[in-house]
Amino acid sequence: MTDMSDSLPLDDPSGLAGRLGPATDRLVVLDFDGVLSPIVDHYDQAAPADGAVAALTALAEVTTVAVVSGRTVADIRRRLGELAVTVAGGHGAELVLADGTDDPLVDPATLAEALDRAQADVDALVGDEPGWFIERKGTSLAVHHRLAPTESVDTHLPRVRAILEHHTASPPGFAVLDGKAVVELRPADVDKGRALDRIAADSGALRPLMLGDDVTDEDAFRVARARGGDAVLVADEPRPTAASHRLSDPDAVVRFLEALAAPGG
Repeated sequence: MTDMSDSLPLDDPSGLAGRLGPATDRLVVLDFDGVLSPIVDHYDQAAPADGAVAALTALAEVTTVAVVSGRTVADIRRRLGELAVTVAGGHGAELVLADGTDDPLVDPATLAEALDRAQADVDALVGDEPGWFIERKGTSLAVHHRLAPTESVDTHLPRVRAILEHHTASPPGFAVLDGKAVVELRPADVDKGRALDRIAADSGALRPLMLGDDVTDEDAFRVARARGGDAVLVADEPRPTAASHRLSDPDAVVRFLEALAAPGG
C-alpha cells in the first residue's frame, strides 16, 4: 500500500521534469480540472491554461499521453481539441484511445434508468436552489455546489448525498464520490486507478506519471506508484495524498510539461 503524506513540499517545475524525465520513458496521465485547467466557479467555464494545449501536443510527439477526467470524453475533446492523446471520461467509464478506438469500461445504456431516477430526485430537492447545478453525464450524475450559499450547502448537501446513497443499490451498482464542491454518483467498479491500469496495460514498459489535484485522483496515484511510476499532486497547499511530488497550480503544470517535452527532458 502506498504511504500517505500530508507535507509534500512544492517542487520547481523544471527541476522536477529533470528528475522524472526523460519523457520517452513515461506514460503521462493528467486530470483536466485543476491540472490542465484552473478551477472555475461553474464547470462549463473551464478552459485549458495558457500553453497547456501546445505543451500536450509537443509531449504527445515523443511519448504516450492520456487525460483521465470526471468529464465526458466529448467534453474533454471539445476543450482540448483533437490532440493525439487517449481520453478517459467519467472517471474511466468511457475510454477512447489516441487512434480513436472506443474501449469503455461500462456500457452507458445499462446506467441510464438509474441515473434518470437519481437526477429526478436530486432535482426535486435542489433544482430551484440558487448556486446548485446538476450535471448529467453519460455514465454518472454530478451535483455541483460551489456557488451555493454556505447555509444552503450545510442544509442540503447531506440530503443530496443521502439521495445518491439511496440509489447506489440500483443495478448495476453505484458509488458516491465527493470532490471539490461536487458530489457524484458513478458506477461502483469505475475509478481513475482502474482507468490508468487499463491504459498502462496497453502502453508497454512506459512508467506512469500521474498528475491530479483532487481526492478522485488518489486511486490513480496509488496505481501509478504501484507500477513503478510517480504521482504529482497539483495543489497550492499540502494535504494527505499518495502522491510523491507536488506542483502549485496549472501554470506550474504547463511549465513542467514544457520542460518534460523539451529535447533531453
